Amino acid sequence: MSARTGQASARERGRPGGRPKVVDNDMADYARAQGVPVPLIASKFVIPSGKNKGEHPSVATVCRLLAEADGNADE
Repeated sequence: MSARTGQASARERGRPGGRPKVVDNDMADYARAQGVPVPLIASKFVIPSGKNKGEHPSVATVCRLLAEADGNADE
């Protein structure tokens, strides 16, 4: 059985593969709307699910989120 067959089977059962998102849409909207330093934004966020549930995302994660938002704004 190939990995591809296993993934299709999981998808068919409604179980998408991949890593869970650390930042949800509400967090992303908040980060984009604020004019505060990135470390402060990161310290206010709490990861809602997954292995790191209850912890704060890294500053790099928030920077990546803001950079993606800037990249999407140009399109």
